[in-house]
Amino acid sequence: MRDLCAVACLLVSFLLTTAANIAQEYGGAISADNLYRLRPHDRIDFADFDAKLTIGWFAANDDATEFLLFDQSGEIYDISFSDDSRRWLNRQEQGAQPFALIDGIQMQGEPIILHQLDGQYFINEYKLRKSHVPVALYHGISEGGLFVEATDDDGRTQFLRYRLDHETGDLSLQDVIPFPDRVGDAPAMRIGRINFPVVIVSALAESRLYFDIYPDSFNEVGAKEFQLVNGPAVFGAVNAPAASHLAWTNPLREQLKLLDLGTGENRIVAALDGAYPQYLLLSQDASAVLAVNLDFQPAVVAWSAESGQRYDLGPYRECGRIPDKVELSRDGRALIIGCDTGLEIWRVFE
Repeated sequence: MRDLCAVACLLVSFLLTTAANIAQEYGGAISADNLYRLRPHDRIDFADFDAKLTIGWFAANDDATEFLLFDQSGEIYDISFSDDSRRWLNRQEQGAQPFALIDGIQMQGEPIILHQLDGQYFINEYKLRKSHVPVALYHGISEGGLFVEATDDDGRTQFLRYRLDHETGDLSLQDVIPFPDRVGDAPAMRIGRINFPVVIVSALAESRLYFDIYPDSFNEVGAKEFQLVNGPAVFGAVNAPAASHLAWTNPLREQLKLLDLGTGENRIVAALDGAYPQYLLLSQDASAVLAVNLDFQPAVVAWSAESGQRYDLGPYRECGRIPDKVELSRDGRALIIGCDTGLEIWRVFE
């Protein structure tokens, strides 16, 4: 089984490099200054591939020129804009438990795949400890760092910090980090779609917000705490990697607000009037807030965080349902939308 996993990871590691210099042709990072020039630039149509690709999940490299995708049979594809692909052949012998993808990322040009196989959990070919059930995978803070979000035998959320040796491919467990408990038994929720090392918990009854970022506040110093007016926050987005601001809405979605996580300044960006943003994103410099599928409309909308000016940027690709995944690229220069028909990559046109 290990040999098979090793062969699988070797096959997927033959990444395509023809798109490596494409990013130099693109505009800068998405911001309020260039929202009017943000539009669809590239797309990957699942119908063009001889594979049963119907799931819009993806793991993009830093500049959104290469993507990991998977089909319903569990095969993983590495696709770039050279119109070629490499397939991870992970089919098992008849009778074996099928491969099940849990999560994946691209880190320093390498695919990192969190999966289950024959009742065991793996990152690539490295088997994880049995005392945890992994649910998500995150980029590390330092080079070679990697985090797995998992639950232990008692159902508690923990973060496992690993070190990846890029020369050997070996992983070593460095630390087990408990989820920061700031509210005890009080009604609270973790704001989702905000990736570790940031954890934001909203106390529902008191409209308080607790902001933790690893490693700064995962210790006795504790979280930053904010009292929200017209809260609580139930949906939001943090700008990465700085994590300096939070764009958020309350349960009634009356207003879109921007909270400065350093100073506590909390200002109104725009009125939402109850419209529900399926995906909310914040630019790297926190100057622009983007919504994909606002109020069930298949379009991209954005606002200047400073002036509140709204930009109706137009529809995204035709999809049979609400997008499966939407995110900004790690370099901040692309908006990536994935759905059942394929991917669409929006960029700033010079």
